[in-house]
Amino acid sequence: MKKRNAQISALQSLSSGRFGIAVLILGLIAILGGGCGIHQAQNDKLATEVSIASTEINQTIEADWTATVTETLPPTETPVPTLTATATEIVGTATPDERPLAENWQSWPVIPEISETAKRIFFQGVNEFGTNPRVFSKIGDCQSVPNVFMGIYGMGYEGMLSEEDQYLQTAIDYFHDSFLMESLAVHDGMSVGSALTTTWSDAKICEKGENPINCELRVHNPSIMFVNLGTNWVDGLGMDVYYEYLAEIVDILVSNGVLPILTSKADNVEGGNWINRVTAQVARDYDVPFYNFWAVSQYLTNQGLSAENNIYLTVGAWDYRNYHALRLLNAVGEAMELFTPGEAVPADVSETAAP
Repeated sequence: MKKRNAQISALQSLSSGRFGIAVLILGLIAILGGGCGIHQAQNDKLATEVSIASTEINQTIEADWTATVTETLPPTETPVPTLTATATEIVGTATPDERPLAENWQSWPVIPEISETAKRIFFQGVNEFGTNPRVFSKIGDCQSVPNVFMGIYGMGYEGMLSEEDQYLQTAIDYFHDSFLMESLAVHDGMSVGSALTTTWSDAKICEKGENPINCELRVHNPSIMFVNLGTNWVDGLGMDVYYEYLAEIVDILVSNGVLPILTSKADNVEGGNWINRVTAQVARDYDVPFYNFWAVSQYLTNQGLSAENNIYLTVGAWDYRNYHALRLLNAVGEAMELFTPGEAVPADVSETAAP
């Protein structure tokens, strides 16, 4: 709790000075880029059709997840199922699992501790699959394109970091080539269902039978993957189906030695914040990092969402999201001993890779 309170205090103390330059630059980028929702309307119908069609994938997903209606919510809310998951067991001793429950995800820290499981996934990828330890990528919709998510750190602008955040420059240098990289698993309207279908793959780059995720893994060979999904989920398909799709995505990543970072979202289009709850459950089941951006958004005006369309983040919210994502990248790099924050970036990871 002391650590959590310290994080909240640090967030509340963030001044406009820390982000002033970044927000100005991001504002210009937004104007030049025309905004992330230009093609959203024309894709809505297609996104819905593809997501519904992709429920066929559900027939091939084997998950032991069940839902039971047991949770009592305040009278102002509609009762929804309580999630109970047993999809993946954490390898280790028989000691009690004291990790926080997914039902308490709202109190989870913004930046998680990097587990031993996460380290094993990462180093298995680097040592056995040959993933590139200097490359991270993204799975998401238009709010994950470089102009919106993380790309600003690859543009070489000065004054991006405050004095107290200068240690993060090491992470920027280490992952430098990833920030502006265009992910083949990012597309307007992308959802957990469409990310698993070949319909959404780039036919000019992806091989026959490759979905956007597998295509991205082959082309850019990342070792870390931000999974920024949930806003485009189709109403009516249910949280059990969402869990299965997201678990399938994590399965693909882990089986290829890629460390997933599952992100909570600021919006609540589904009601009850149940997509964030399910995302936390999957992160817990697989013992992989959960980037709790939702916790950050609670301190932003209108939760960091546009007043005109509350599924889109404001330009100012982009920067908070980017800043804490950079902190998480730094935490991963430090945990894997890829670099020491504040010091010069090493030539490669060979000397720190686990045996």
